[in-house]
Amino acid sequence: MAHSFLFLSLAREARDLDNLLSRRQGANVRNTILNIREDDYVRLFRLTRKLVDDVDEDLEGKLKTTKTLNTKTKILCTLSFLASGSYQRIISANIFTFVSQPTMSRSIHDVVDALSHPDIVRKYLRFPQTSQERQLLKERFYQKFKINGCIGCVDGTFIAMIRPTEDEERYYCRKGYHARNVQLIVDADLNILHVDASYGGSFHDSFIFNNSVIKEHLEEVNNSNETAYLLGDSAYCQRAYMMVPVPNVLNGSPEAMYNKVHATARNSVERVIGILKGRFRCLLVHRVLHYDPITVGKIVIACCVLHNICNRAGLVAPELSTEDHTMENRLQAQYYLRDGNSSELELGRLARAQLIRTIWHNSRPIYSSMRRVVSP
Repeated sequence: MAHSFLFLSLAREARDLDNLLSRRQGANVRNTILNIREDDYVRLFRLTRKLVDDVDEDLEGKLKTTKTLNTKTKILCTLSFLASGSYQRIISANIFTFVSQPTMSRSIHDVVDALSHPDIVRKYLRFPQTSQERQLLKERFYQKFKINGCIGCVDGTFIAMIRPTEDEERYYCRKGYHARNVQLIVDADLNILHVDASYGGSFHDSFIFNNSVIKEHLEEVNNSNETAYLLGDSAYCQRAYMMVPVPNVLNGSPEAMYNKVHATARNSVERVIGILKGRFRCLLVHRVLHYDPITVGKIVIACCVLHNICNRAGLVAPELSTEDHTMENRLQAQYYLRDGNSSELELGRLARAQLIRTIWHNSRPIYSSMRRVVSP
């Protein structure tokens, strides 16, 4: 009986000590974060305090507070990892020295699951569904790039990951590593409209697009006599809803002018990819995410949601270093597609020819005025 009483007393004392240590741990984390200057806060977490509060509110009901960490601290742990791509850097920064790596890992899983929840994705990543929404996007592309009918730019990028335990061949890309091939569609203001992170690195960009709901949606829109298309590179097939560059053009020709306008506008998606990976360095191809394919896809979606939050708030993204740019370009595949003859291809070429004529017609007054200025 005495032994039982002693055991229970020790158990209660151990539990009380654990609770005290947990409270101290949480307090230490909160006090350390409160002492960070705003510019350092944004550098470490990529979001301002106000935006973190907004995210915490968005995820209410989707995240649970534990004895050790509240929901906001979980979010900050995750933001730190996404920004740096490393547990070690977070812990060495002396901000989360009171959080163990297993606790941080669980927090990352919880927050990434919440940020990739369909309710959150629908709120922050929205491909235009109505003619009014599409018209707003067309107007922005015309205002910035003088191109008619465009609603977005599309491209794919590899997100490196460790070798998966199942279906390895689906994820092995041409550059010799395992990855997700992520398709992004962006608008003229560098917001992400749509992300597809469900395919492995072995799949071609055009295959991903041709099997997406976006292609079906754009076909329906164009079949209803509305002009709406995306800008893609030579990895995609020329269609009425997908404009790609014209090969082998002559300098000074209408086709050359079209290619120039096309490249300038399509650079929007390349800029977004650079901004996304500069802000969330866990996505850099040489970082290699040590997660299973499903979790990697969720991490990508979470970063896209956070990108739109930051972009719409006007936050300046950290730029990639020259070394990072070089590494990305070397490890990202370049695809060039040869499209066979088909009725869809012919309709696409006709639509592109009309766009070329429009761009050429609109550019001629500009060139005429420029010649008058430089004439003696």
